[in-house]
Amino acid sequence: MRDTTSSYTPNDAIETLSGAQLTAWQTDRLRQVADHAYRQVPFYRELWNRTGIEPGLLRSIEDLARFPTISKQDLVQAGSGWTNPDQGPVAFSTRGTSGAPLLVWLSAEEEEAYIQPTMRGFRWAGFRPGMTALLMSPVWHRLAACEAHAIARLGGRCAFFWGSMGTEFTDSFLHTLSSQRPEFITTTAPFLLSLIKGNTAATVQPHKLFKGVRSVVVVGLPLTPRMREFLRDRLGVGDIFERGGTQEGAAIDECQHHTAPHVHEDVCYLEVIDDAGIQVAPGLRGRLIVTKLSTAGSIFVRYDTGDIAAFAPGQCACGCGFRRLKIYGRPESSVLVGDRLITAYDVRMCIEEDPALVGRNVLLIREANARAGVLTVAVEGEAHDPAELQERLRRQLAVAAANIVWLGDLRVNWGFRQVLDAREIPISRN
Repeated sequence: MRDTTSSYTPNDAIETLSGAQLTAWQTDRLRQVADHAYRQVPFYRELWNRTGIEPGLLRSIEDLARFPTISKQDLVQAGSGWTNPDQGPVAFSTRGTSGAPLLVWLSAEEEEAYIQPTMRGFRWAGFRPGMTALLMSPVWHRLAACEAHAIARLGGRCAFFWGSMGTEFTDSFLHTLSSQRPEFITTTAPFLLSLIKGNTAATVQPHKLFKGVRSVVVVGLPLTPRMREFLRDRLGVGDIFERGGTQEGAAIDECQHHTAPHVHEDVCYLEVIDDAGIQVAPGLRGRLIVTKLSTAGSIFVRYDTGDIAAFAPGQCACGCGFRRLKIYGRPESSVLVGDRLITAYDVRMCIEEDPALVGRNVLLIREANARAGVLTVAVEGEAHDPAELQERLRRQLAVAAANIVWLGDLRVNWGFRQVLDAREIPISRN
């Protein structure tokens, strides 16, 4: 069902700009944002005065790197001085990101700005007028708030189900799925994986439940190539697309080529930096820095999300000129083993080389011997070639040693959390 031709039809005017034109457009937006932040937001004015930065310094897009980065802790300490509810009547909690939550204020103007990229991303994922979309992305996320608007403007029909994405609401979801027969679904990868696990012995198999679904857009877990194939094959759907973003303004969506999600360059400017604050080359990992290209709602200028990300090198075969970015995980979905930061995505990539282990829940275990370079992971189910897997983990992830906790019959539901403390898994190791 996938069309992987190289021709590309722009969805809107911003996509028709050349690389130089897009840079000029973004630079103008960045100037506007910096000027507004300096004049209207005490937090930024005081911070930039202390660090010798003036908004007029931003004459090119490269000048943005001279502005200081800010963290969530900086904003928590600043209290209400960093934002103002008058900038937007609707608040969203950043509960999905690291650390204590913030309230991010959203105005009607800003919501409008993010609806267009949502429409663009859904078109990339195959949504067409007349389709029915079952929407179940996390409602506390501001990007999800734009989904119903986007579907309506694309000429589609929205369906919802009663409940959340906890496993206790599986029956409600399945009832809605069978009664509404959507062609397009937005949800989280953990929910789908838990659904597959719970229906292994069911009389109605996923292929029958998802019959007619052309596209599923997932958030909440970075997809490995083998995990995408696992979901697509087990559900019997046309294709699986990864979507991502942050409450602080980042927005990314995959196209049909699945080389990495495209950045929606009209709503955010993203950077990836190393520990020294230097921007890294495409293909290399670092921390994700977000600057929102809007003066509406809460303002974010060089916000350090803590997310581990990398830009994909080159241009996508689809023909879209927007940069591509893969978010690999957050600090709480990674462990420091020796001097290496290892994400759950890295471990799943390695483990899933064994076809028998694809689809199993994998958790990183945080414990004291990680300082000595020992990686410990918990894998759902019974042991499968443990010695070979330990050696593969050690070799490919460049750690001193790898221990595996096989969970056997212990059920651990898929979720956003991918790291556990050693005391939470009281099982012997192999």
